Amino acid sequence: MQKKLPVAVITAVFVICCSCSGHGDDMENTGATSGKTAYEATISEHMTEKTEPDPDDKIGQGQQLLIAIQKDSRVSDYEDNYLTRLLEEDLDVQLDFVYLSSDASDQETALSQMIAGGDPIPDIVIAQNLSQEMILEYGENGVFLALDSYLEDPAMAKYFSQIPDESRETMIEGVRSADGHVYALAHYSEATWNQTTHRYYINQAWLDILGLEMPETTEELYEVLTAFVKEDPNGNGEMDEIGIYGRFQGTYGENVIHALINSFVYYNPSPKTNYGLALNDDGTMVIAPFTTEEWKEAMKYLHRLYEEGLMDPSVFYNSDDEFLEVVNQEENVIGLVTTGSYQVTWPDSDSNENFLDMEMVGPFTGPDGICYTPYEEFQPEPIAYITSSCETPDIAFRVLDYFYKENVGRTSRWGEEGVDWTADPEVCRQYTNGYVENGLADGIRLVVLENIWARPQNHHWRNLTPYFESMEESSSNCNIWALYDSSAKSAPLNARNVELYLDKKPEYLLPTLHYTEAELEKIGDSMEQVTFYVNTAIMEFITGERDVDADWDQYLNGFKEIGLYQWVHTAQRAYEREIS
Repeated sequence: MQKKLPVAVITAVFVICCSCSGHGDDMENTGATSGKTAYEATISEHMTEKTEPDPDDKIGQGQQLLIAIQKDSRVSDYEDNYLTRLLEEDLDVQLDFVYLSSDASDQETALSQMIAGGDPIPDIVIAQNLSQEMILEYGENGVFLALDSYLEDPAMAKYFSQIPDESRETMIEGVRSADGHVYALAHYSEATWNQTTHRYYINQAWLDILGLEMPETTEELYEVLTAFVKEDPNGNGEMDEIGIYGRFQGTYGENVIHALINSFVYYNPSPKTNYGLALNDDGTMVIAPFTTEEWKEAMKYLHRLYEEGLMDPSVFYNSDDEFLEVVNQEENVIGLVTTGSYQVTWPDSDSNENFLDMEMVGPFTGPDGICYTPYEEFQPEPIAYITSSCETPDIAFRVLDYFYKENVGRTSRWGEEGVDWTADPEVCRQYTNGYVENGLADGIRLVVLENIWARPQNHHWRNLTPYFESMEESSSNCNIWALYDSSAKSAPLNARNVELYLDKKPEYLLPTLHYTEAELEKIGDSMEQVTFYVNTAIMEFITGERDVDADWDQYLNGFKEIGLYQWVHTAQRAYEREIS
């Protein structure tokens, strides 16, 4: 049995965790790795010419714009950066940067301090996960400019206006604040792979060694995990097997605990999905799943796994590097894990011995027949804002609109055109992917030549920009270092994901709610406090610091003090506005 750490140690390193998918992690849209040698031998012949800029876009007149951007440590340089230079040359602007933390709360604190200090704030702010409350407050107070008139003007929104009508309308309405104005440009991808990021991978090699069937229910999973931990399936004579592994703080499907809760009650705590609120069975009422009897049963089940040594304690506190190190150590010790990106979790997947042991399996059915997965509908994300300090908002808007130009959007996603990717039809015709081979796409539209997502680079800003990717685009890419091979392990995973996961959601999903400023004043603190309270309680119930039965009423009473029920009541009003 794995040694258990005291909850006090776990809590010391615990931070508020919300499951939100990172941009650019949906790289599993090809097939199987054919080997680095093949990639190195062919990449040079695929170098292509870049898209020529439209002279009419050179509107900046040398204007200098200061951008506050959420800094990513894997972008080695923003100033000396291919995407930055592309914008500056094509638009005749000069871009300078100040940097915000990658942590959402730190971003908001930094912006608040900028404004409170009275100094000029940056012309443009680019950041994920700013709260609705902050966006609305800064919009109504004039710090963020309303962009409605720009978005309605095809001359200004030159490239945004070329997005198909239905998608464009979704993007506008998805970021519209409760006062009716739009203060942000959207990042919006219709990537099927990103809808269901909490994909399970189970050790098929161990199942075969132990003569076990693939588990389909939570009870069958318990029996399998018990065998994994106690019967030495890796054959090294040590009890080093980990039944369940994951990362509670993971941002792209690594939170195996959230995945398992969905075998008892639907739960997705992402900010994009209302921090875990959901709808009842007939879609009429907003509910808090973490107050239900089903949630209580989920906690009992997870505590059982933990208490019997079937869940590794480090899931609550491990870092991204530690997670990857354990998953990829020489002796495979993992029985079950969740991840949104197998290519990130197991680098060089189809030549990675540990990945070759694993098999994608669908969500497990709970005792009451529930079989869900945290599900992300295609949702626009507010990402870029123009501030009242900007003396040339027309130019700033045109800069942001430029990201919706096809080749610029691809650059913000994949890197340098002609070097990191190509859309040359002659090149594209040479390749296929899992979507094409399984009838989910008509053909390849873009070939990715270099995996710059796997290393520090200065070719783009890691897709932290306004962005649009259609369903057709997202399913018709091919990575040259992961060429489709029907015999390879990863080849069927695109189709398997559709088969196993896309229908594992409730009939009624709560749309992203938009609150008025008065509503946010009442509930803004509650959303943050409830999120922290729930995550802390999950740890305490699972590890046994709190007894699920004995402390359940006390747990429920705690919500009264932090305003959960007022939040749910307010969410109900906002939901009724959304559907009226």
